Amino acid sequence: MDGFTSTGLVSLLVRMLQDRAPDLLNGMGRPDPMKHAIEPAVTKERLVARVMEQYGPGLLLSVGHYLSDADETPTLSVLTRSPDPAVLAEKWMRLERYYHATHRTQIAGEEEWVCKRISQGQPATPGENWLIAGLLLGLIASVIGDKCGIEVADAAADFNELKEAPFISGETAARFRIYWAGKLPSAPLAGVGSDTADSLALAHRLADIMVADIGRSWKVGDAARALALSSRSLQRRLGEEGRSFSGVLRRARMREATRLLTDSDTALSEIGYCCGYADQAHFQRDFLRATNITPRDFRQSFREGASR
Repeated sequence: MDGFTSTGLVSLLVRMLQDRAPDLLNGMGRPDPMKHAIEPAVTKERLVARVMEQYGPGLLLSVGHYLSDADETPTLSVLTRSPDPAVLAEKWMRLERYYHATHRTQIAGEEEWVCKRISQGQPATPGENWLIAGLLLGLIASVIGDKCGIEVADAAADFNELKEAPFISGETAARFRIYWAGKLPSAPLAGVGSDTADSLALAHRLADIMVADIGRSWKVGDAARALALSSRSLQRRLGEEGRSFSGVLRRARMREATRLLTDSDTALSEIGYCCGYADQAHFQRDFLRATNITPRDFRQSFREGASR
């Protein structure tokens, strides 16, 4: 959204500055994402400009070190729940599309990420690019561990050595590479191989696996691997139960959307993203088709009933 930025990102930036450069805050406290999801873009722009002027890009890159202290939001949970960098990349690019971000990140590569920042209209400031690069590096570290790093132009630094990073402020960071080393952790196959799982209908087992990472753009092949089945076997067995892959995915998304609508104050737009939808309109249509009521009316009706 033009003119606005994520409250969660501003809160994370403020948390880092409270620890590393409190003088730049001028008494500003951390905003609460649970009170409002967005902040004026100028709030972040001013903070980033101060950091670049007094400390350079190394400090902005360090923002990923503070993800463990970040306010817990559904969007952050969706991102850090990714089983591997490929899924994380898909989620990040979908997040930027979902909110129609003016500045976006193209991410390519499986053994490493080659990232390119693109803009609609005026390009992002170098400080904005460095901040996003640091956030993406931190997200990678949360998924695969801290044996990772970043390269911009001819300079590189590992995740745990960003304080001494040899980057210069004159570099725009419109292109950067994130690398990692070692074997990626393999996600456990949820519910596979247990007597309890075998007694459950395949559709129920599949829905449980999907809900565990519902922000992912699930494909038949992904689900089949999680169940130790071939894609053809999965579709055949779902058919025998009178179910389809798309139908199970819709049910899993509705389950999580209902939980967020009833158990949290999460913004409606954030719920759609967290449940794996490509855009808010698709979420609205699916929810209306499944419940015959809009998400907003559903939440209001639930709260009115709970207050009686």
